[in-house]
Amino acid sequence: MLLFLALICVPSIALVILGPNPSASTFDHVAWIFAAYFAVAWLLLLGVIIRPEHVTRATLVLVTVIALATQVPLAVTLEVDLHAETAGLGPSIWSVGLPEELAKAIPVLAVALIYRLWGRHALTPKDYLFLGAVSGLVFGASEVVHYFTVNGLAEFYLTVQSALPSIQQLILTGHSAPDSVFAVLIGPVRYFVLNFVWRFLTDPVTHACWAGLTGYFIGLAATGRHKWYTVSWIGLVIAAILHGLNDWSRVNGHWLWIVVTIVSGILFLGYAKVGSRSDLEVPDPWPSASGAARPAARAPARHRRRGAPALVGTLTGMDKRLRFMTGLIAPLKVEPGSEVRLSRDHDPG
Repeated sequence: MLLFLALICVPSIALVILGPNPSASTFDHVAWIFAAYFAVAWLLLLGVIIRPEHVTRATLVLVTVIALATQVPLAVTLEVDLHAETAGLGPSIWSVGLPEELAKAIPVLAVALIYRLWGRHALTPKDYLFLGAVSGLVFGASEVVHYFTVNGLAEFYLTVQSALPSIQQLILTGHSAPDSVFAVLIGPVRYFVLNFVWRFLTDPVTHACWAGLTGYFIGLAATGRHKWYTVSWIGLVIAAILHGLNDWSRVNGHWLWIVVTIVSGILFLGYAKVGSRSDLEVPDPWPSASGAARPAARAPARHRRRGAPALVGTLTGMDKRLRFMTGLIAPLKVEPGSEVRLSRDHDPG
């Protein structure tokens, strides 16, 4: 109930904070509020879809803190050093997609290392997929705040300033003021809404899908199911390619852009489904400090309950078959004194 009330009150709180005379600082605060609002909403939905079994609130807080502290500085540094550009597919992948996906993988790798050093039970690949998605949500929220407060407002201000002579010219030629403003600014306003405001809703979940793929393959390695060097890099490469395609100037804003988004979502949901079908009992790849092997994890209660009816049905079927065979054999019983003897020719003695 409290969560529901918070979700419906946050937009109003943000607008009250913005006030009638907003400043640059209040714009930053409101942008962070809305970014966190949509990221949490997506987090709740992803939690219902994935249903991680071993991820605690403390782990979520840890991923969030590490992400806020490391992602943006690392991604910006790598993109500046690599001279990030999206004009070509290759540069878009290795100068934009790869640095950002690598930055989103850092919190997941940190959690895997902490669980390894502390000797705690290993998370499942599905849990790591969820942690990767959380890391992506944090990165997407941080990125959209940067786009909105730095790039978006600056570009919009310059656009409006440059449009003033055109608006004045239309008014002098007999057009009304509202029509003049609409005719000149409808294009810039549309661009601003689609490229900056709409990002609050779409950026977090898109980054969550890509980072979830990275997290899933890190989980396959961290749980000991595969060697690190054979699988840990696969998710990162897939995510970097999808990210690069998404940002490529020939794809972004066109119909193929929607295809890339759909493929990203399908892959994310597919690996979440595969993770749900993983073995219920997975041997602990890391022995305890004492050297004694840990007992195998018991299956969840709901899985144990499913096995009971199946066992009862099997035993019932076996009892019916035994009764049927007994009924067939009963008429063949031989009375005492009427045994059948073998002829001498066949006597084994």
